[in-house]
Order: sequence, then C-alpha cells, then structure tokens
Amino acid sequence: MGKQISERIRKTLNILLLVLFATSLASTSVSASASGKYIENSNDSYTRGYCEGYLKGYNMGFTDGITGRSSLMFPMIYYGPDSGYDGGYFNGLRDGYGAGLNIGKKLCGI
Repeated sequence: MGKQISERIRKTLNILLLVLFATSLASTSVSASASGKYIENSNDSYTRGYCEGYLKGYNMGFTDGITGRSSLMFPMIYYGPDSGYDGGYFNGLRDGYGAGLNIGKKLCGI
C-alpha cells in the first residue's frame, strides 16, 4: 500500500515538474521576443536609412565621376550603429557616393 502512494506522488510530481518546465520555456520565449523587438526596429531604421542614402549617394557619385567633379563633397563623419535612420542615411550616402564616383571615373577613363 505504501508503495502505491509513493508511485502516485512520484507521477504527480513528474507531471507538475513537466508543466512548470513548459511554462518556463514559454515565458522565456515571450520575454525574449518582446525585448528583441526594439533592437530589430532600431536596426531596421538604420538599414533602411543606409539603403536609401546609398542609392542617392551612388547616383550623385556616378554623375560626378562622369563629369569629373571633385570627390571631396562629403566630410568623413561616422555615425554609430545606434544612431538610427539619420546615421544610416548619411553613412549610406557617403559610401554610395564613393562607389558611384569610382565606377563613373572608370567608365569615362578618368
């Protein structure tokens, strides 16, 4: 009789442990997704700014490379990865301008 009670207690504790483990896994994934949301949005705005700035800078640099203008249009300012859209836009504009200028110069043989 004592062995049967011990088996019931063991099964009950195993089920309770399993439920607590599943609950802890679920709460961990929810808290991780909530905290990662802000970081992803910040990176998304930086990436979007970089892409838009790069396209505009590339077109400007390509035009300047073909016409032979000076490439000293942009000062070398660095915006860190946490600076959001404006930093991404400026970094993309600067890098795109340099890439477009180089390709424009090669195209015209300058």
